[in-house]
Amino acid sequence: MAARPHRVRRTAALALLAALVLPALGCGDQPQNIPEVTGKFGSRPEVAMPTDPPPKEARMKVLAEGDGPVTRKGQVIVTDVDMRIWESGRPLMDTYRLEQPTTAVLDGQHVSRTWDQALLGRKAGSRVLLVSPATHGFGPGGMAPAQVTPSDHMVLVFDVIGGYDPRAHAAGAGKWPASGGFPSVSVKSPGDEPVIADFGAAPEKVGVRTLAEGKGPVLEPGSTVVMQYTGAVWGTKTPFSSTYQRSGPNGFVMKDAAMLPGWYEALAGKRVGSRILVTAPDDARPGFTHTKGALGMPKDKAAAYVIDILDTRRR
Repeated sequence: MAARPHRVRRTAALALLAALVLPALGCGDQPQNIPEVTGKFGSRPEVAMPTDPPPKEARMKVLAEGDGPVTRKGQVIVTDVDMRIWESGRPLMDTYRLEQPTTAVLDGQHVSRTWDQALLGRKAGSRVLLVSPATHGFGPGGMAPAQVTPSDHMVLVFDVIGGYDPRAHAAGAGKWPASGGFPSVSVKSPGDEPVIADFGAAPEKVGVRTLAEGKGPVLEPGSTVVMQYTGAVWGTKTPFSSTYQRSGPNGFVMKDAAMLPGWYEALAGKRVGSRILVTAPDDARPGFTHTKGALGMPKDKAAAYVIDILDTRRR
């Protein structure tokens, strides 16, 4: 049975998020004038809109407090998010269905400044509700976000997976020579992007080489895994996909169809804090679909990845 198409759609999602420039959170409305949200952290929330009119100002509420480290300024936040319109309930973004958490860069350019107040200072594992009039989501040119009208209101539910330094890493600098069919890997300084080189014959099956052994929790199927990674087409040094060249750590769900070809097999049983080298053949996943602009493995190409496993959290 062919696997489902790869469903990483980060580019389009972040383009929508970049348009949502909301005001500071208000407190002039009654607390009950917000949606009712049910469901556990990591599960797709059920959102019921009240019969009263939506609030005039942005409102935020911590629905459940987590038990992990507190997010800090300067970090990037890996989070699941359900975004919809108050009036119609129409979804605008749903990382739960995509099985692909998003990375929020809190710099006022990628996502709203209101996200700072909703996401900073939150413990990992927290669920947070944010409500705001859509008129405050208009950009500098007065343009509304796609699919949103001036009379709409936005409802967002976040599940905060964690906050991470943009250059977070699981292991320091080092050199690992080519061996056993694996290419070489070198990291000049801690936090630098690994360089993959000295390729031999293309792999015929998925391979994994542990470069540094972590001591953290073991990755479990269905959990969210936070990582830094770089990937190169076999025989080339220039990465085709790299968290180091974007915003920093990304989150992935430990399911075969939610990951790049070869990753699920390679990550199964590994511990947080590990650095691994993964090799994937050109036919690592039958039925895999590559989408231009998405974070994916080039179609019909063998590839090599260096992955630093930073964190994991059950969904």
